[in-house]
Amino acid sequence: MTNDLYCFQMTVTFQGKQYDVVITDHARLQMSLRGLTEQDVLNVIETGRVITRDSSNKFWVFRELKERKDNLISVSISVESPKLIVITTMVNWRPR
Repeated sequence: MTNDLYCFQMTVTFQGKQYDVVITDHARLQMSLRGLTEQDVLNVIETGRVITRDSSNKFWVFRELKERKDNLISVSISVESPKLIVITTMVNWRPR
């Protein structure tokens, strides 16, 4: 990973395990542009549907947030135990 990481002092449960959350600068910028809060991102990670990406430790996690009109909300993550790294966020996302 690059050094553009922002340590977020919070843990999240993902697939039954606890992880420390790290948000990249890129993800933080995308969250800001899309009006997503840290709590929105944690909510998606903990309660969303999961698709494995190109390797066993990278995932798309997505769900609708009822208070938003730009659903689906998607979070791209990399699990690098004990950390869960938020790579980016998207809105109006559709699984392929």
